[in-house]
Amino acid sequence: MSVINYIAISTQALSSIFFIGATGYFLKLGSRELQALARINVSVFTPSLLFSKISRSLDRETLYDLWLIPILYLVLGAAGLEWTRLGGRFFGLTDAFRRLCSVAVYFSNVNTILIPIIEGIAASPDSRFLLRDRDDTPQKMADRAIAYGMIIGIMNNLLRWSVGVAIMTPPKSEDSCPATSRESSAYAPSPSFEGAACGIRTTVDEHTDLLAEEAARTSSSAVSRSTASGHMRLVCTRIWNAVRQCLTPPLCAVVVALLVVLVPPLQHALLQHGSYTYCVWMAIDTCGQACIPATLLALGAQLAIKRSPEPQSSQGISTTERYVSERDQNRGIVLVVLGRFVVVPLCCCIVLLSIHRFAPWLVPLLRADPMLFLTLAIVSATPPAVNLLTVAQKVKMYEGESARILSYSYAIGMFVLSVEVSVFLYLASLLSSGA
Repeated sequence: MSVINYIAISTQALSSIFFIGATGYFLKLGSRELQALARINVSVFTPSLLFSKISRSLDRETLYDLWLIPILYLVLGAAGLEWTRLGGRFFGLTDAFRRLCSVAVYFSNVNTILIPIIEGIAASPDSRFLLRDRDDTPQKMADRAIAYGMIIGIMNNLLRWSVGVAIMTPPKSEDSCPATSRESSAYAPSPSFEGAACGIRTTVDEHTDLLAEEAARTSSSAVSRSTASGHMRLVCTRIWNAVRQCLTPPLCAVVVALLVVLVPPLQHALLQHGSYTYCVWMAIDTCGQACIPATLLALGAQLAIKRSPEPQSSQGISTTERYVSERDQNRGIVLVVLGRFVVVPLCCCIVLLSIHRFAPWLVPLLRADPMLFLTLAIVSATPPAVNLLTVAQKVKMYEGESARILSYSYAIGMFVLSVEVSVFLYLASLLSSGA
């Protein structure tokens, strides 16, 4: 195929994203409409889509062969973090604003951008070189690629509200505590010895009788057990709160779908034509088909709201938030755009092509299915996740800057992705031909 064919496939795949997103942009939906649409989408449409695609397109053996995806995700994330660290220092950005850029580069948009691109590519008659074998079909190819991308979606959901929030949360400044507090804290009793501070006598002199000594030991051990149990409850509460934040309906749907895949009899019973369980699966699949249009409409409407100037009083720079000049904001946008559309995709292609060329036995699926390479490459080049604004709102920092980064990233990304997807298709054709 010629270069024009690759460009035609990529632009046709991205055109649906542009048209649906532009429709949402010009609809100018209000906050109530967006909240209602988002609630339905997150609670029904997105979980249905993820469950139907994963449960139908994966099997247990293929799932075992995808061990590379979590490792590649962490490697590319580390490369993105290192890029923002070095680039932020080069541009002279503050540490707090550089952390925001790190989160924007680390977490990409998996569902909203990847799925319509994959479905558009599968629908093109020129993409038959991506079929795995003679029995493969464009629908199976698309479902399989979406399932590959959902593995990265799991990692995104697990780490966004833990690692992402931790990266953006500023370290507590020592200046926030008075000097007297710092001086007194050096001599204050440790919480582990709270019982001793309350006047419980734990030392025994040589004149103490055995009964008093035993009572002192009992009191000391009781205080220690009480303190230890209190710390254990605190740790368990924090762990549960972190896990509960990650247990979104889409993530729960992915987990249930993976359980179905890991139990072949259950998967066979669910997908057996003519059964009532298959009717249930068909209903779920039908709901999932509404996910992408609803998400793209909401994305376009959100970008329209974010581009609107906000009054200064609503931005309310808190004591933990530092002012970022417009010049630094522009430098941050350049840093994020280069990281998401150049650095991370380049690292991804180098890693995957190196494995395919020098160690194909590590991941046989990479050589057997060109859609695995294409999917991972596209995910590495997608814009930042829209949840960046939600994370900024959670830590109460840089909400306006997050909205500006997202707006420019998606505006630039629509054009850059057309070129990059064309390159990825060309590389995938080389891999499928055995070059």
